[in-house]
Amino acid sequence: MESGDRTALVLGGSGLVGFQVARKLAAGGEADRVVITALGHGETLAALNTLRQEFPEVPFDGYAGNLFLPGEPLPVDGAGAEPRVMDRGGPELRRRLFEDLYRDFESAYRDSLLAKLIRLVGPEVVVDCVNTATGISYQDVFSASQAVRAGLDDEEGTALRADMEKLLISLSIPQLILHTRILVRALTEAKSRLYLKVGTTGTGGMGLNIPYTHGEERPSPQLLNKTAVAFAHTGMLFLMGRTPGGPIIKEVKPAALIGYRGVEYREAFGRQYHRHEGGERVEYRLGNRPEPYMLYTPRRVTLGESLDLTPNPEGYVPATAPDGSATLKVPLVDTGENGLFTLGEFEAITSLDQMEYITPEEIAQIIVLEVRGAGTGKDMISAVDSAVLGSTYKAGLLRSSALKVLAELEREHEVPSIALGRLGPPDLAKHLFEAYLFQKVYGTLEAVRAAAATGPEAISARLFEYLSGAPLVASQAVSIGIPILCPDGKTLLRGPAIKAPAYRPYRTEAPLTPEHLEEYARTWVDLRPSRVRWWLDTFEALGKSRFVEEHLGWSTARVNRKTYLSDDIRIGNVIAWIFGNQGESFRVL
Repeated sequence: MESGDRTALVLGGSGLVGFQVARKLAAGGEADRVVITALGHGETLAALNTLRQEFPEVPFDGYAGNLFLPGEPLPVDGAGAEPRVMDRGGPELRRRLFEDLYRDFESAYRDSLLAKLIRLVGPEVVVDCVNTATGISYQDVFSASQAVRAGLDDEEGTALRADMEKLLISLSIPQLILHTRILVRALTEAKSRLYLKVGTTGTGGMGLNIPYTHGEERPSPQLLNKTAVAFAHTGMLFLMGRTPGGPIIKEVKPAALIGYRGVEYREAFGRQYHRHEGGERVEYRLGNRPEPYMLYTPRRVTLGESLDLTPNPEGYVPATAPDGSATLKVPLVDTGENGLFTLGEFEAITSLDQMEYITPEEIAQIIVLEVRGAGTGKDMISAVDSAVLGSTYKAGLLRSSALKVLAELEREHEVPSIALGRLGPPDLAKHLFEAYLFQKVYGTLEAVRAAAATGPEAISARLFEYLSGAPLVASQAVSIGIPILCPDGKTLLRGPAIKAPAYRPYRTEAPLTPEHLEEYARTWVDLRPSRVRWWLDTFEALGKSRFVEEHLGWSTARVNRKTYLSDDIRIGNVIAWIFGNQGESFRVL
C-alpha cells in the first residue's frame, strides 16, 4: 500500500483465515488501520480484543452483521447486543429479498449492509474472507424445490405461496449477481484500490467423487452447487477486474482443508431441526446457526413397510455424558468455518490424496504478498486473464473490411445502419441514434464547435428538423423500442413497444414525474436542449483528446482509448470513446 489513509477492511475477520490476515496486515505494517467484520457481535469482539492486545499500536475497529442482507452494520466495542438474526423464512424479509433480487436494484443497494459498511469505512484495501459460495449455495434450493413440488400436489396449497417465495430467493445465481453488483458499485464509489477474495473450490480440491459433504447425503447436489457458485463467482470477479474505474481484483482459492484453530475436549455443534411454529412441518431455522447436539438414549423400533423420517425428540429419553451434561462432548479439532472434526474424521480427510491440508497462516501470507503487489502466481484472476483468448491481427484487418462493406450497402440501399438495440441496455442505441443525427446535420467536430455559438436551443431545433424530414430514421428508432423525446420535453414519438421502462405483467404503466422522466430519458433519444448541451461538451472533449499527447507526435504512445483521432463524426467510434472515458453507459452497475 502507498502512504496515506491506509485502511484495510477484512470481511470475515474473526474466521480462521480472516483473523490471520488481520494479524499479518498489522504485523507487516501494511495498514494504518484495520477493520474486521463478522456475523456476530461476540465473535467480532473476541477477535478485536486479541488483535488489540497483540498489536496495541495499530487501530482496530469492528462491525457485526449479515453482509448478504439489508440492515445496518453494528459497531463492536465493549459490551453490546448481538445483531438481530433476520429469518429468511419470515414473510416480510422474503418479499423484501424478492424485490431486491428481481425488481429494484437501487433499493437493494441503498439498504445493503455490505454497501453501507464499505461507504462507512472507506477502505483502500478489502480482503474478503467470507465463504460466499457456502452462504449462497447452502440455502438449499433443492429442499425448497421439493417443498414447492409438494405444495403443487396439495389440493389446498396452504403453504405454496411461502414455499414459492423461499425457492425464488434461494436461487444461487440471482443472489450472486446482486452481491457482485452491490460490491463493485460500493468499491468504486469508495475508490478502493484493491479487492482480494479468498475463494473456494467447494470440494477442497477433490473431484466429483468427493466422499465428504457438509453432513448431507452423498452424492450431494448441494455440495456441487457450492462448487458451481464458487467458480461462477470467479467469473464475476474476472468481470469486476475489467470494469473501468473499479479496484484491482484478485482471488486466492485454497484447494485443501484449512485448519486448525484449536484441539480440545468440547461440546459438539451442528445444524438442528425445529418444528415450524403453528404447523407440523419441521425444518432448519435461525439461518442454519449451529446448536449443541443433545444426547439421547437409543429407542428400539420394529421395522415395518415405511420409516418415519420426521425429526421428533418427543418420547426419547435424554442421555448423560460422563461429566453429567446433557449435550454431546468429544475430543475435537476446530477448523473454523469448515467445522468440528473428531480424530477419525480429521485423520481421514487430511490423508494423502484426500483433501489434505493447508494452514490459515500460509494462506494469509500469500494474501499479504498479493496486497503488497508481489507476484505469487496464486491469483486466480490473473491466471484466467492470461488464459482467455483476446483480439487478433486478422480480426483487426477484417473489421475494416466489414465496416467498408456496411457503408457501401448503406449508400446502395439508402437505409441507415444505426442500431437494433441488441447490444445490452437501450442506452447504447440511444447514443448511436443521437450521434447519427449530429453526423448527418454537422458531419465533423469542427462544424459542431462552430454551431455551438448558436446555442443548444437552436441546435436542438435543427436536429429535430432533420429528423422530421428523415422519417426512416425515426421509424427505425421507435420500431426497436427506443422512443424519441422531442425538444419541448412534453412530446414523445413512440412505437408499439418501449424497451425502457420495460413492460412487465406486474408493471403495465410507468409514472411520469419529472424525476422519472429524467430516468427514462437516459435510454430514449433525447432532443431537449439540456441533452444537446451534454453533447456539445462531449464533442469538445473528443476534439481536445487528439492534442493531449501531441508532443509525442505520431508514435504509438499517443494512441489509446482516451484518444479520438478523427475530425469526422463516426458514430460507433464516438460511442466507444464515450463508454471508455466518460462511463455514460454505466452509472456503475
